[in-house]
Amino acid sequence: MQAHRVALTRPASRTVSPCGCRLRRASSLSAVGLLALGGASTGAAAARADPAHPGEPTALVSAQPTRPVPIDRPQTPPAGPGRPAAAAPRTQAKAAANFSTFLELRDDFSRGQTGFSNAAVLRGDYAFTWNFSLRGDLPLAYVGDTEGQRDVGLGDILIRPLVRAVGTPRFALVLGTDLVLDSATKRALGSGKNLVAPLVQAYVRVARPARLGFQLQHTVSFGGDPRRDDIQSSTIREFAIIELPRGFWVSPDQAFSINHLRAPRVSSTSVLEVGAELSDRVQVYVDPGIQVDNRGAVTWMVTGAVRWAFPQRPRAPAIAAAPVQRAGAVQAATVEQAAGE
Repeated sequence: MQAHRVALTRPASRTVSPCGCRLRRASSLSAVGLLALGGASTGAAAARADPAHPGEPTALVSAQPTRPVPIDRPQTPPAGPGRPAAAAPRTQAKAAANFSTFLELRDDFSRGQTGFSNAAVLRGDYAFTWNFSLRGDLPLAYVGDTEGQRDVGLGDILIRPLVRAVGTPRFALVLGTDLVLDSATKRALGSGKNLVAPLVQAYVRVARPARLGFQLQHTVSFGGDPRRDDIQSSTIREFAIIELPRGFWVSPDQAFSINHLRAPRVSSTSVLEVGAELSDRVQVYVDPGIQVDNRGAVTWMVTGAVRWAFPQRPRAPAIAAAPVQRAGAVQAATVEQAAGE
């Protein structure tokens, strides 16, 4: 009855019809019902938008239904006869130094005044995580001297764990050690000692396709043949990694080794690596070099290798890590050669 009286006191919108009061009341009740239904539907939509937080009645009335948020991603047009598929960029290194999983077959050759040596090395690197990798080298060596003596057999096996302590797009710090086992089957094929050689490597990206590197490594011998001389040496190494278009790269490398026990006291090793990425998983490289010691002895060196990468998760291409993975190979060869001389 109170609602009926309130309705009668409102100004009429229509006065010509004898049923105007009834129409007015009906329209008023219909408007109230529509508002109630609209509020209920809006509240239900808001509850669907955030079921964990139903909110207050006022908030539910003003809430808006959820809408899909467009994702900002590059739209790649579909490949067709007149529009070939776009190739993925090859040089998107996430850090200044990246670990990768690969299998490599390489050949290291060197010739000096006392003879030559050649080693076919099967190398494998496995990246357990972005910050830890493990390497193993299995060499088959062939050595000859100026007197015609020839020896062939298994050389010294190398194991190298590496840990990336810092990894950013501009700087990376890598810690690790080389463990060289006295596994040579003949005297001339190895140093005759077990070697441990801790190392630290630093990488600085000076431009998107160029990085500079620095390495310190100290080598100490233990165990092995007691008739062979002990080994203790230090190596200072500077290098650069320059990525070129079409999957090519160059890496100039300069190292100085100091023998703390005997001559030659100082030796310099200069290497220029040139490589190419044939596909997403296959790379090849060659690196000629020269070694000169303080006595004037000269040794010529050249290495050729082919590498098969096995990416197990989305990561930077192996080319970004190719010079990094090879970081201690020249030094290990230098230490072994110095020990043999």
